Amino acid sequence: MTADAVDSKSEQIAADIRDAIRAGRLERGVLYSSRELGELFGASRTPVREALLRLADLGLVKIERNRGARVVGQDGRGIVELCSLRVLLEPPACRSAAAVMTARDDEALLAEYTIMETLADGSQDYFAADERLHDLILRASGNQRLAKFVGELRQTLSLDGRYSVPHHQPVDIALKDHRDIIEALRNRDGLAAEQAMRKHLVRSGDLLVSHSSDENRSLVAEWRRWLAIATP
Repeated sequence: MTADAVDSKSEQIAADIRDAIRAGRLERGVLYSSRELGELFGASRTPVREALLRLADLGLVKIERNRGARVVGQDGRGIVELCSLRVLLEPPACRSAAAVMTARDDEALLAEYTIMETLADGSQDYFAADERLHDLILRASGNQRLAKFVGELRQTLSLDGRYSVPHHQPVDIALKDHRDIIEALRNRDGLAAEQAMRKHLVRSGDLLVSHSSDENRSLVAEWRRWLAIATP
């Protein structure tokens, strides 16, 4: 297998492992060997090891030498940091996207939103469409490195995001947030698009942080203090 083939395969395995964690097929706190994961996902050890290194960089697993990888996810402080980065980066990117988006971009966004609206159940497919919608906006902004970086943040947070919708927030509220973003983008109103994206991300951050740790309520206060300083 060539280096490019290994890289492509490891990327796919990383996505499969992430989806399995999200769906609960791989449990947090459990140690999985490379051989076990290879058998589960139909891959040899090399791409599995590469996939685990990618996921370790995202903070989703912890590599244990000669044993495998333990699924860990993010702690409360990690969620605060990741949500903060999204609030800093995505709203201005959304404003930039409004200035250069095309009718084809509008159609692509509407297609992903329609999938979300059709499902409206907080399922794995719902979240996949949500991720694609945000990625479309980021890539439309023209900054591909930013799109890749924020995509990695979203991959990490998405494992915790599934606990917010529909458990702690009705899907209708999340759908309205996305409708507001899409409408502003279709109107090419950069300021409104930025504000709608910020409102959505702050709402999502509130949910994730408040439910990330029952024992550390100070994280919620830290999150709110940061928002008061960093956002208009």
